[in-house]
Amino acid sequence: MRRLVLAAVPAALLLAGCSSSEPPPPCPSVGTPALLENFTQFEPGGGRDLTQVRFSGRLSGFQSTCEYDEKGVDLELALQMIVERGSADRERKVDVQYFVAVEDGPGNITAKQVFDVTIPFEGNSRRLARVEEISLRVPAPAGHGFKQTRILVGFQLTAEQVEYNRSRKP
Repeated sequence: MRRLVLAAVPAALLLAGCSSSEPPPPCPSVGTPALLENFTQFEPGGGRDLTQVRFSGRLSGFQSTCEYDEKGVDLELALQMIVERGSADRERKVDVQYFVAVEDGPGNITAKQVFDVTIPFEGNSRRLARVEEISLRVPAPAGHGFKQTRILVGFQLTAEQVEYNRSRKP
């Protein structure tokens, strides 16, 4: 399990609603920016058709649980990805980067960490599901609690990969 402390968010106020008579607040929402939920790796220097695809993958879901205290929230995140070998794969393993970020209000990223993972394909495997488990500590934001806090997860893509994803979206 990976341990991640996102301390770039200033800790300041006690959380409202943490008394024993009230239900705990919901976990911060988790989401994926649309252009960062898929990746495709092509052969170097080749074209961009199916015969040049080395690997492709997508984020297929996530689950989270959380526990609040007066200084912030501890969040356990399980991120599932599906990865497939393409016809141009020769190595039988793929190196993938994904990120976890904290958004404290629309467009205000306060912390981000990128993770590297190598996914091996054994035997005749063409498609694999992988679960990455991450522990996050998110300090309480000043002023508004966690009302605007979102956890963003996605693949860390090159500009070419983002453009490829954009060209495939309707």
